[in-house]
Amino acid sequence: MKVLLFACALSCVIQGLLSAEVRLIDLEPTDAQQIIEKQDQSLNYAPKIDTNVPAVRYLGNEPHHVLEDIYLARQYHGQDGVGGYLYGYNIPDIAKTEKKKAGGDLRGAYNYINGEGKEIRVQYWDDGTGFHQVDNVPQIAPKQVDDSPEVKAAKEKFFSRWHQEAERNLHPLPNPYDAHQTYTQPQVQQYPQYQQQQQPGQYYQPNQVDYSGQYSEKRDVYAAPQNRQQDEEEDTTGPPKGFFYSYDYPVGIIVQKEGLIRKDDLRSAYPASN
Repeated sequence: MKVLLFACALSCVIQGLLSAEVRLIDLEPTDAQQIIEKQDQSLNYAPKIDTNVPAVRYLGNEPHHVLEDIYLARQYHGQDGVGGYLYGYNIPDIAKTEKKKAGGDLRGAYNYINGEGKEIRVQYWDDGTGFHQVDNVPQIAPKQVDDSPEVKAAKEKFFSRWHQEAERNLHPLPNPYDAHQTYTQPQVQQYPQYQQQQQPGQYYQPNQVDYSGQYSEKRDVYAAPQNRQQDEEEDTTGPPKGFFYSYDYPVGIIVQKEGLIRKDDLRSAYPASN
């Protein structure tokens, strides 16, 4: 009986996902996955629900009487607690959705209206072979740009130095060892105040530091926890849980703007609440 009641309740939740607001927390992963799978991912722009609505909006630092078209925007987000998720939103000129399964498969898409009034459509996915994308974005071929006088001068200086170095590399330095493998390179002048008393076959190593840690006075700072099992038990937060929320909200787009509002008109612009 309890199982039947829970199934009915879950079915009602899924059927009601298009309502104004849904907030579900502490879902079992399988329940969250079922809700995510039932979610509508269509890339529709937010619908217009009212037009020419009077409002007062601050444009810059000054209030203006405006007329707005009102759209019903929407956003949603869900996670199953084991690596899968879904999110998306629909506003007047952009719609986006992205979904990832716990196994790693990711799919997403978005549409938007660009500055020229054209709709751009993009789909992308990652199925384990890398990121892929298809779209209808116009391809713009690059145009050759002539160098300015400053750039030309900088290039000439660079290539002049480059050719000098290339020419120098064609003539390598002579071998510092003779036929008997005796080093013939002249010795660098030594200064008495920097000379070190060394034994034959030894090399001077300044600032010798022991990095082994065995003589460190703070060895215990880096010691491993004495009771690793106890620490892991304290960090346990329980089995994974999922969540899902979605809600609608109005968005106003200004379609007409009137003159500035005098400060003494602001009170009449906002109706008093009872």
